Amino acid sequence: MCSAKHRTVVIMGVAGSGKSTVGHLLAQQLGWRFIEGDDFHSPKAKHMMASGIPLADSLRDSWVQALCNELSVCKAAHTPCVLSYSGLIARHRQQIRSSADNIHFFYLHGNAVLLAKRLAQRQNHFMAPAMLQSQLLTMQSCDDETDVTLLDIALPVPQLVQQITQFLAA
Repeated sequence: MCSAKHRTVVIMGVAGSGKSTVGHLLAQQLGWRFIEGDDFHSPKAKHMMASGIPLADSLRDSWVQALCNELSVCKAAHTPCVLSYSGLIARHRQQIRSSADNIHFFYLHGNAVLLAKRLAQRQNHFMAPAMLQSQLLTMQSCDDETDVTLLDIALPVPQLVQQITQFLAA
């Protein structure tokens, strides 16, 4: 179904963009390992985000390093994987690139109104909806990154997954 060209797919975007939902469904369809970035946050980081406090650089750095370690395991084992992770900071995306095998990023991008609506409807998640504005302000441009494809979150999840699988198969 997919070319061997890409062995690591990153689904990135701010809170409420659907990266976990899209990533999980994509990994299921491809038969690849799914890595949920949120699972690698420390309890302290989750508590801060639940309280509406943006993460300090040191917490973000240790989180990204944990993700890089997991991607390195997949790379060493030749295990294709899908990672859902915010990808807010350009230097962190570069760290992810250097830890992964044949990577491509898909940036789930959409307007703030739709993102806020989704966050308001979400239950049982540590990320406070009030954090959206902070994430939107923190998201660094990926316009010059040739391995990033933007996808519109207004599209239904199955259509987003289809666009990604078509890209990977090309």
